[in-house]
Amino acid sequence: MIAVLTGRILQKHPESMIVTVQGIGFEIFYDSLMANQFPAIGEEVTVWTYMNVRENEMSLYGFPNQEIKKLYELLITVSGIGPKVASGIVGGMSPERFAMAVLNDDVKSLTQIKGIGNKGAQRIILELKDKVKKSLPDLSKVGTETSKSIGISADSNLLSVGQESIAALMVLGYQESEAEKALEKAYYELKENAIEITVESLLKYALKHLSVL
Repeated sequence: MIAVLTGRILQKHPESMIVTVQGIGFEIFYDSLMANQFPAIGEEVTVWTYMNVRENEMSLYGFPNQEIKKLYELLITVSGIGPKVASGIVGGMSPERFAMAVLNDDVKSLTQIKGIGNKGAQRIILELKDKVKKSLPDLSKVGTETSKSIGISADSNLLSVGQESIAALMVLGYQESEAEKALEKAYYELKENAIEITVESLLKYALKHLSVL
């Protein structure tokens, strides 16, 4: 399985590119909305990849970072969501926005993505939230101990933000323990840089810590 490639971009098209690695050219597909997240022709690139294997076809899908790839791999586990539709979702919505949409039952945001109708959006929300509930039945208790340990339990609004952030990371497929560690790092980083602490800002910074990049 090819997990990541580092090479030079030989050709670049709206929905694919050819990356040469030690004289071998790999055709890598992506959603057109993701094209500008990769460098220009002739430049070096590191691409996180997923190989989709069918009976008569093998396709390599590429992503600019590991957290987007992880979201893609999560999406293709949802019934009715194939590789191309999943690629469209990760191209049209960041992981943090996607997690918030699922957590808040925001069907409207998901249906703005090409290929996702009302039923598809509802199915995504239902299946992914169900996975979280199976691992932690009471979502209201998510992140309570971590919120206390980093000193935000005194503020009920911040406590809610901490709990919602943990739940959102779990929606994206992360374990509660690793999500809590990333959240703690993100919280102190935001505080140190005087950045407003919201669910989206916590998610954005936590995902950076969860990525190997």
